Amino acid sequence: MTTKTSELPDTKFIKSEVIDVIVKKLGITKTAFFLRETMSQKTDYLEIKKKLFEDKTAAELYKEIIRSKTNK
Repeated sequence: MTTKTSELPDTKFIKSEVIDVIVKKLGITKTAFFLRETMSQKTDYLEIKKKLFEDKTAAELYKEIIRSKTNK
């Protein structure tokens, strides 16, 4: 399975978009507190990955993504 690089979202754009959404929902003060707290804590990304994706393979995740895109 290959994925075209042009199909992958730009990380900088995603971060900016996420921050915009949080600011609109929570306001600038709560967003600042949230970012400070989440950025200053050690994060076990492997544990997060396990919780989010369980034991799914990359192929299974890809199929889910494609399925969700076609259902929009």
